Amino acid sequence: MYLHRDTFLDTETAKRLYHEIAAPLPIIDFHTHLNQQEILDDHHFADLWELWLKHDHYKWRLMRGCGVAEEFVTGSASPWEKFHAFASIMPLAVGNPVHHWAHLELQRVFSIDTVLTADTAEEVWENANAQLLSNPELGVRGLLKRFNVSLVCTTDDPAGDLSVHQQLAGEDTSQTLPTYRPDMAMAIDKPAQFCAWLKKLSQCCGTEINDYPALIEALKQRHDDFHAVGCRLSDHGIPFCPTGDASPQELDAIFQNASLGNDPEQATDWNVFAADIMRHVAAWNSEKQWTMQLHLGPLRNVNKSLFERVGPDSGLDTMGAWPQTQALVDFLSAIQEKSGLPRTIVYNLNPNESAAICCALQCFQDATCLGKIQYGPAWWHLDHKRGIIEQLDLLMSLGAIGTSVGMLTDSRSFTSYVRHEYFRRLLCQFIGKAVEAGEIPDDYAQLSKLISDICYHNASQYFQWPAKLEN
Repeated sequence: MYLHRDTFLDTETAKRLYHEIAAPLPIIDFHTHLNQQEILDDHHFADLWELWLKHDHYKWRLMRGCGVAEEFVTGSASPWEKFHAFASIMPLAVGNPVHHWAHLELQRVFSIDTVLTADTAEEVWENANAQLLSNPELGVRGLLKRFNVSLVCTTDDPAGDLSVHQQLAGEDTSQTLPTYRPDMAMAIDKPAQFCAWLKKLSQCCGTEINDYPALIEALKQRHDDFHAVGCRLSDHGIPFCPTGDASPQELDAIFQNASLGNDPEQATDWNVFAADIMRHVAAWNSEKQWTMQLHLGPLRNVNKSLFERVGPDSGLDTMGAWPQTQALVDFLSAIQEKSGLPRTIVYNLNPNESAAICCALQCFQDATCLGKIQYGPAWWHLDHKRGIIEQLDLLMSLGAIGTSVGMLTDSRSFTSYVRHEYFRRLLCQFIGKAVEAGEIPDDYAQLSKLISDICYHNASQYFQWPAKLEN
């Protein structure tokens, strides 16, 4: 059977650790792009396309790579036609994580063991859709319960509405908290978008933002507002860590230029502007004991003609090749000197510097908490079998694997929690092989603690969550 009970678990130690320890643990998903309104509404999905394909750029990329016309990816084709196109290319993508995830989702959500092909597409479509229509437990909240999700963090702009999160605080479902992502505050290289966002932030705060100090004050106000509804993380999707420095007058001049809709006057303007905003956010994070997440390295929207047709977050982003380590070290050192580093997770998208980054992060650890500076889980284009194993191996070799806060989905899909199962199986495979090779002590009590900490308990403690989460 494809993806059977012991897939990836090729030692007896791995099987025991996964089935007895890892599998039953709750899930903390501390970085997602899920829609909080759908959680509040307990949204029910009309069909498998809406559940699976409507927002999943992983699947879109794979379909394009197998020659599927855009009409059947993001275009005007019907939901059934798009699903059939996806099912039809599955035999070409064996071994790809999307192939693994899709079939794990069929098994875990619908108890469907059928392998997707063009010939089986209609059978799977009708079976899954009938279940979505008839089973009230296959709405959003039911799926969160089915996957044993304790806590979800969404990704939220500082100018966004927090009222849904306020309502969710009193709901009987997985704890759902916002994440503060101020990327647009630094988008002076996209002046039209920056100006539109600035108006939105001004309306949100009820104040005019007509200079750089006013922008910082508005961002601080929203940081406080986010904290009040349970937020404990900031998130930053940046090509590399900004490290420039500028005077208050220079920063305001850059702001004034951008607020008029003009492109930056100097090539270094983004670097110094973003660096100052990041330093402010890091200081606020330290003050409130938040965690700062750095998602480093994406090169976005590289297919310009297709981007103009389908827009952002459509599978057109790739690994950037900017040098990362020196800028990261300079950035962390400057923050440490200025305000003290908050808890920090660094996600690296390009594997060329993975070892250097993991090694460098150990220079900034301290006794504040266990694993204060995290070499983050394999992310985006690296959250496949090889990437996950490599991340675990680097962390074991250059740091302390027992301090890891585990996995996340980074997803827009409520069935993507099989990615936690995928990670947990590979973690147990990795540890089990080392045990049976004599490289790790064969102490089941200590191994059980190691696995449970990585899969759940470290994340339950590290992020300083508000009270609802039960450890």
